[in-house]
Amino acid sequence: MPKAIVLINTEIGADEEVFETLKNVPEIRAAYMVYGLYDIVAIVESDDMNKLRDIIYKHIRSHGKVRSTLTMIVVKDYEKK
Repeated sequence: MPKAIVLINTEIGADEEVFETLKNVPEIRAAYMVYGLYDIVAIVESDDMNKLRDIIYKHIRSHGKVRSTLTMIVVKDYEKK
């Protein structure tokens, strides 16, 4: 199952609004508001790579308050349960 980590820069003061929007997208498995160079980190999973790309574009990159993103496609993962 394709997975990506997306680092998101928002307009100043828009981080909470973007964060709340992301919580309503089922394919966004987790989202974190953070301090640093980026405002939000999102974990996105999908059934296939094309759908993953569409979700990142339609629900993250095209949001009017998102200034920039950096997307990292996961090639191998390990999660502690």
